[in-house]
Amino acid sequence: MKKLSLFMILSVAMLATNLFAQSTGRVPIGPPVAASTQHLTLPSGPLPPALPQAPKGGGLQIGQSYDGVDFLGSNCGCLPPDTNAAVGDNFVVETVNVQLRVFDKSTGAILLDEPLSTFFGAPSGGDPYVVYDDTADRWYVSAFDSSDAGVFLAVSQTNDPTGSWFVFDLVNGIGGFPDYPKMGFNHDAIFISFNNFGNGGAAATIASINKTSALSGTLTYYVSVPKFQFRAMPPAQMHGDNVGGVEWFVSTDGTDASGNTMRVTMMTNYLSNSPQFTYTSLPVTAYQSATTADQPGGAGTVTVFPNTTTTQVHYRNGHLVTAMASGTASDGFVYPKGLYYQISVAKKTVKLLKQGVIDPGPGVAGQMPSVDEDSKGNLGLTWIESSNTEYLTMWVGAQGKKVNAAQVAAPGGGFFYYSFRIGDYSTIALDPSDGLTFWAANEYIGADGANDIWLTHLTSFTVQ
Repeated sequence: MKKLSLFMILSVAMLATNLFAQSTGRVPIGPPVAASTQHLTLPSGPLPPALPQAPKGGGLQIGQSYDGVDFLGSNCGCLPPDTNAAVGDNFVVETVNVQLRVFDKSTGAILLDEPLSTFFGAPSGGDPYVVYDDTADRWYVSAFDSSDAGVFLAVSQTNDPTGSWFVFDLVNGIGGFPDYPKMGFNHDAIFISFNNFGNGGAAATIASINKTSALSGTLTYYVSVPKFQFRAMPPAQMHGDNVGGVEWFVSTDGTDASGNTMRVTMMTNYLSNSPQFTYTSLPVTAYQSATTADQPGGAGTVTVFPNTTTTQVHYRNGHLVTAMASGTASDGFVYPKGLYYQISVAKKTVKLLKQGVIDPGPGVAGQMPSVDEDSKGNLGLTWIESSNTEYLTMWVGAQGKKVNAAQVAAPGGGFFYYSFRIGDYSTIALDPSDGLTFWAANEYIGADGANDIWLTHLTSFTVQ
C-alpha cells in the first residue's frame, strides 16, 4: 500500500532573482466543453484495486464530509467541474459547471440546488466561483455571462444564500473574453481578475467593484491592467480587513511555464481610473510546468493541464497563503506536486515565511491544491492525487509547528476516461464561526467514470 502523503518543508533560502522565459503558447482555459468520446482513453490490462480509505488520526479530525454536485447532477454534461465552495456561519455553498448548491453546514442537507441559468436569471458560460465575505457577512458568485464576453456577479442581499441576490453583468471595459476569472475582496471592494483574451493579449486584468454600492444593488467598477501576468492574478480574500485601501495578489512571475520567483502584488487606489501597483518578486525553489500523471491501467493518461498557476489566495493573521501544482527538480519536473507558500505582508513589508511541497512519493501526481491558515497558524490543505496504484483521490492535510499529516477525504474508485483538463479550481476555506475548522472542496473519480464522469466532495477537518 502506498504510504500516506508527506509534506516536505523547504528551508527559505534567499536566492538571486532571475528572469525566466515567458510561456511559449498562451492557451485559454475557456468555458467548459461537452464531454464526448473524442476525449476517451481506454485502459489497457487489468485494473488494480483503488486505494483504500486511509485511517483517521495523524493530527487531523474529519468532521462533516459529504459528496457535492456530480457530473450527472451538474446540469451541464461538460468538462471540467470547476469545483469550488465557500463556508459561512450556517451554510456551505458549492458551484460547478453549471450548477449551484447550498448545504446546511451542520447536517449536509441540500437547501437549494439550481442551474446557474436560474440563479443568474440568464444562461452562463460557466467558470463559476463562490466566496463568503466575512467582513460584510455576504456571499458573492461570479461566472461567465451569457455571451462569454463579460462576467456575471451575484451579491447576496442577506447572509442567507437561499434568499435574494443582486445580479450584475460586467461587460463595459472587460475586453470580450474574460478567461479564468477569480474573485477576492477586502473591506471596501470586490475584485475579479481574469485573462483578457478579447483584445488584451491574454494579459491579466482586474475589475475592482465598489462593495458599498454592490451591497445596495448598484454596480460601480473600474478595470485596470497590471504588469503582464498569464493565468491571471487571484485576488486575496482579505478576511477580517476593517480598514481597506490595500488589496493583495499572489501569482507566478509572469508565466505558467517555469520560474524561481513568486510575484506578490499590492494594489492601492483601486476604486479609480488610476490604481497603483507595487510588485515584489520573492525568490523560491525552482518550479516548472509538469508533464505526467498516471492512474491504474494507464501510464500518463491523466491530464496535467493546467498547472503552475495559483487559483486562490487567503489573507489572515497578516499572512497571505496560496498554492499551485507544478513540477520540482526532485524528479526532473515530471510529476506535478502541490506547492504552497505563506507570505507575511505585515506593515506592507513582503517576506516569504514558508514554502512547502505536498510530495506523496515517486511517481505520484498531486494536483489542484489549495491552502488556508487557521487562527493558530496551522495550514490546512486539499489536493487530488493519482499514480499507477491510485485512482484520482481527494486528500486533505495540515502542516504546522506540531502537525504534519494527511488523510484521504474521498477515495478514487475507477478509471478517469475523459482526460481533457484536470479542472480549473479547488478551494479550501476556514469556518468563520470558530476560526479552526477547514472546509475543502475538490474532485475525485468514482467507480463509474465512463458515465458519472467526475464527482465532487466537501470535507471539514480540524487540526488536533
